[in-house]
Amino acid sequence: MTEPARRYRLHLESQRRQSPPFHLHEAVWQVACARHPDLAQQIDVTFGWDGERFARPLDDVDFLLASRFPHEVVNDAPRLRWIHTTGAGVDQLMPLDRLRRDLILTNSSGIHSDKAAEYTQMALLMLNAQLPAVLQAQREHRWDARLTTSIRGKTALIIGFGDLGMAASHAARALGLRVIALNRSGAAPAQAVEAVDVLATISALDDWLPQADFVVITAPLTPQTRDLLSAARLARMRPGAGVVNLSRAALIDQAALFERLRSGECGGALLDVFDPEPLPADHVAWDVAGLVVTPHISCDAPDYNLRVLELWFANFARLLRGEALANIVDRTRDY
Repeated sequence: MTEPARRYRLHLESQRRQSPPFHLHEAVWQVACARHPDLAQQIDVTFGWDGERFARPLDDVDFLLASRFPHEVVNDAPRLRWIHTTGAGVDQLMPLDRLRRDLILTNSSGIHSDKAAEYTQMALLMLNAQLPAVLQAQREHRWDARLTTSIRGKTALIIGFGDLGMAASHAARALGLRVIALNRSGAAPAQAVEAVDVLATISALDDWLPQADFVVITAPLTPQTRDLLSAARLARMRPGAGVVNLSRAALIDQAALFERLRSGECGGALLDVFDPEPLPADHVAWDVAGLVVTPHISCDAPDYNLRVLELWFANFARLLRGEALANIVDRTRDY
């Protein structure tokens, strides 16, 4: 006689302040279950909002899917063995060494790649056409006809070469750009290396900054990368070079960047990430000449919650097969 499959308890936690595509609610769960009926039969699920569930012990929870959670609550959950975060970055969960050592932590890296590539292409083309200045002239009712050279053959410096960086590199390469990518190790999978002309370690950042026409930031936020593009490093950039940030606001000295934009030393910037978010109506960024503000839309899609659940189900299948999970966060690297 075949024994019934063990059932597991999964808790899905959402924040009402986030837009609906990020909500892990019952309707989207049912869509995901319909795609994975055999796996779904082994799961009992609960839904929570705004951290209210964390006021009670997680005694019956095996798996948690959430963007944020109190360290002490998950550490005290006796059955909890795996936490999956809804985003790629885990800076909001630091310090990671406060998490119980046996807890597996995975992230949603990889579900953003298609949108990140498209945003990067858009941003690079806008900067090359000097559209930030053209849009400023439009607001001021000025006819400012700017003639620019083709983007082909220019140099893009990609800072960070994870999934976002690889997507940005492919996008830049498709436009005919020379692509320099920097990461911690100076190494990457063979298929990723094909998307760059040079792959080097982040220690070479100061050497490559003066050679770039466009600087694209896709690195994770860690204690080591905070303020990575400092005022001193911004000053090393080629006059007229542009900046794109798809990652985290704290990677750049934004005040220094804004000054370079106002002076014309920076050829334009597209920033998709800010601190705080949403950007307050009276924030100085709204009125910086040469800056295009986008409201954290570079990597997300209307079906974001379903993408997260698809990734989770694929990992759940690996767990049942006794395989290593994908997207395990390295706590020594903070990503």
